[in-house]
Amino acid sequence: MTPYISVIIPVYNAETTLNKCVDSVLGQQFSDFEVILVDDGSKDGSFQICEEYARKDSRVTVIHKKNGGVSSARNRGLEIAKGKWVTFVDSDDYINDNYLSLPEDKDVIFASYRNVLDGKENEGLSSACFTGCRLSDVVAEYGSNSILRTPWAKFYKRDLIGNIRFPEDMKVGEDTCFVWQYLSRCQTYCVLPQSTYYVRLSAMTSEQKYGMKVDYAVQSLTRLKAAFEPMAAHLGVKRSLFFSFVGYFKLVSSDEWKRNRALWYGNHCIKDFYHYAWPDLSVKQKVRLVMAFLLRK
Repeated sequence: MTPYISVIIPVYNAETTLNKCVDSVLGQQFSDFEVILVDDGSKDGSFQICEEYARKDSRVTVIHKKNGGVSSARNRGLEIAKGKWVTFVDSDDYINDNYLSLPEDKDVIFASYRNVLDGKENEGLSSACFTGCRLSDVVAEYGSNSILRTPWAKFYKRDLIGNIRFPEDMKVGEDTCFVWQYLSRCQTYCVLPQSTYYVRLSAMTSEQKYGMKVDYAVQSLTRLKAAFEPMAAHLGVKRSLFFSFVGYFKLVSSDEWKRNRALWYGNHCIKDFYHYAWPDLSVKQKVRLVMAFLLRK
């Protein structure tokens, strides 16, 4: 029997968090789903944990593959997903027990999320915030929020995903590319304020975590712009690209920025970003953009 929802969980060295993650999925009030655990070459006890869940619950399918990164793991899950709906849960996160209860049939469904740091829940985003807004307004307003930049806390129609996949050659921004490409195919959406996704945060800063080189940041932004333009044309909004522009610049380490900022300012792709997004920004956003670069100097 074909499941209604496919839950794809990429797994890599997640033995300390995987049980809570999978248990939160298997403990759902709604039961018509499959769980696809994609073990991306884990070197800890994740292999055995995945196998144990497959033995205990027929809804669980396990794939073991050579390590290729989270994008390749998510793509492998998409290859075998059978549900009408697809949702992604990271192996260090978890969900509440009615997360999979979908009330409406829209092109994309947003759930609320909460941040978890050192065991304490912090404010994330209640999807009720944009109930009643047009999808274009959601994109314009929440471009800097994880709800539009990460694959989790959303439900996607498998048929509408079609050939969209996560770029496996990108280390940062690949999940945003996927989300934006999908949204470029959407007409309708709804929200699930009663469903909550819990995101475990790291105490590391983005600069510490990624420490990107200037040339790589430029390359990634170019890829993001290519993914963004169809969505912008479809929804009539350019503003959200601004948030990626500022965000990527902040991912470059301080020392790298001091050494190679001339590469940023002199790159024709970066200049194209200014011309593309600037006219659509609010005064507040323009000030924020200018101040971000002035303070970084």
